[in-house]
Amino acid sequence: MASCTSSDGKPLKVAVEMGVTLKVKENHATPEKTDTFYNPKMRMNREMVLCALATMAEEKEQLRCLDAFGATGIEGILWSKYLKSKHPQVTIGDIKEETVALIRRNVRSNGFRVKTEEKKHLSDKGEGRVNNEEGGMDDNGAEDTELTKKPEIEVVCCDANVLLHQRPFDFVHLDPYGCSVQYLDAAFRNVPKDGIVAITSTDTSALYGKCPNVTQRHYNGYITRSEFMREMAVRLILASVVRAAARCNKGVDVLLSLVAEHFLLVVVRVQRGPSYADACLERVQGVIHCQLCQERVFQPNDRMLNENNYTLLPCTCHVGTPGKTATLLGPVWSGPVFNLEFLKRMFSACRGLLVSPTTRNHLKTMIQEAQCPAGKGEEMCEDDMDNSCQQTNQNPWKKRKTDVDDGYQSQPHPAFYYNIHRHCAKSKDSPKMQKILQYMRKEGYRASRTHFDPVAIRTDANLLQLKAVLQKYSSQTVN
Repeated sequence: MASCTSSDGKPLKVAVEMGVTLKVKENHATPEKTDTFYNPKMRMNREMVLCALATMAEEKEQLRCLDAFGATGIEGILWSKYLKSKHPQVTIGDIKEETVALIRRNVRSNGFRVKTEEKKHLSDKGEGRVNNEEGGMDDNGAEDTELTKKPEIEVVCCDANVLLHQRPFDFVHLDPYGCSVQYLDAAFRNVPKDGIVAITSTDTSALYGKCPNVTQRHYNGYITRSEFMREMAVRLILASVVRAAARCNKGVDVLLSLVAEHFLLVVVRVQRGPSYADACLERVQGVIHCQLCQERVFQPNDRMLNENNYTLLPCTCHVGTPGKTATLLGPVWSGPVFNLEFLKRMFSACRGLLVSPTTRNHLKTMIQEAQCPAGKGEEMCEDDMDNSCQQTNQNPWKKRKTDVDDGYQSQPHPAFYYNIHRHCAKSKDSPKMQKILQYMRKEGYRASRTHFDPVAIRTDANLLQLKAVLQKYSSQTVN
């Protein structure tokens, strides 16, 4: 990072990301002490959101996009920089004046005009002179052709909830520092049909079960630390998203879910109508979790009392162990957490963007995870993925009435995953991951890697069936 000085004499640093130059304060890495928080580790998050927006822009132009928590303004600038041919109407919002002033400075330094409410007010009054840097007019009131050619970004100083209630946006990204559930009602209030809402959460203490009382307050659910807690955290967020959308008579189609570094990202597409809302609410279910063997199963929403919930678990731990061996988690979202067609389009769209190899690899893993193939078929290589994306003619924005039932996928990927190191027999040498996937498919099960855990596999086999396959193909350790 290089150094520079702000107009008030305070030192600033210069950061560069994906060709965007940012001016940030020296304490930019401490969110509690600065208004312009900038975290380079969140680059993957910004790239995934950019790829999702680029995919949406392929089908719709003149999108109204909102970065509700601008901070440095980098995300909105990235949207305008890489999607300028689609002419997105980008709005960057923040609640603090000092932060908004720095966002405007960063917008101008990257070659964009700043559209503000003040400029609009002056134009409505018919005043000839507007700030040349803001409005694109010279001292005589004539438009400056150099400035009018530049793309325009709107920067507003407003609370996110207020802004979302006042105006509709086709694409919204919520990335507050911490929990985002307090903004969900406003986000789904005015979002139009087929609009997309991306939610980033960094409150991992509540989502990973370290603070169960906070989890109950924020997400109306219960969760414990387990081998599949990362996916449980995603499903816990999605349950809150579904309930917020249902209060507005809307349903959601989950496009992608990502857990990386210290953040969780979910992206959903809005489906309007009470039938979609009811169908999504039916998929918010509890999870019966065996604390001894880590087996888990969704609790049916049949409105009928079950005499013994232990009979729903495939394991028999409760038979030979006295006392209570299982706990009820959730409620969480039980539907798919990926949309295969959308992920393929994202992978195709990211080729034209300067995304990092790490983001591309995560996208590849999520595509394989959404496919979760069975039988002898091998997973797609990168070239096959790109060819498949180019050959896809299905328009993701055109839906059938049956989509409310199948969630765009006739065979959704299996829920949850199993950690191989935890469940492999200690006296045996476990095969390599790729071999395990081949063995599982050979036995007729669906299996794939998962980005949630590098040493786990996603499969439709239960734990007893997985252990049987590992036992069958594992070799004895040579002493």
